[in-house]
Amino acid sequence: MSRFFATFFIIIIFILWYAYERNKATRIARKNSEEFWELEQRANSTRKKSLDGLKKITIPLDKLPFLDTRDEKLNEYQDFVKQLSESDIYNLTGISNTDLKLTYGAPNFSYLSQCDQNFIELARTLNLWAKRLLELSCEKEAQTVLEFAIDCKSDVSSTYEMLSSLYVSQKKPDKIQYLMEVAESLDTLLKPQILSKLQQAYLDSGSGFEDIF
Repeated sequence: MSRFFATFFIIIIFILWYAYERNKATRIARKNSEEFWELEQRANSTRKKSLDGLKKITIPLDKLPFLDTRDEKLNEYQDFVKQLSESDIYNLTGISNTDLKLTYGAPNFSYLSQCDQNFIELARTLNLWAKRLLELSCEKEAQTVLEFAIDCKSDVSSTYEMLSSLYVSQKKPDKIQYLMEVAESLDTLLKPQILSKLQQAYLDSGSGFEDIF
């Protein structure tokens, strides 16, 4: 009988603990939701502000390797980059919509969202362009495209992988170290993955981690 009461007591304790934790989680979720909507309301009321603090990305058409080619994929990527060069582009990776409105004003939100979308398309297309160039054994041209993507602080992981592989083949660990510095500054969930691959590339280039710091 005492064993029955002990088991019953444990079950009651568990039920009470579970109810407490569930109510606690509900209170926290409700509080977070209220705080979010209060902040969102304030963001939506924020007046238009200057964009002088933002660095606009300019596509250097005279420095990128636009090839005269019959390759359909290459032409597609090259044409799209040329098209994007006529658009406003800002790298706003890691900045939430609410923070955008709070920092630059709600009236600027639609414009900045489009500029951010332009950056996403640019980073993606530069990656595909470089990949196709490598498939066609145009390593020098691919490197130029990839290095421009890095200058824009692209967060496409394969961009870093392709460029670091080129640096490994060229035995340029200092260049890979620079890629790690850029990756470290990124505000993206992919940062650990990118850094891990770059660290391996650094080792493959013949250098040790003691040289990094």
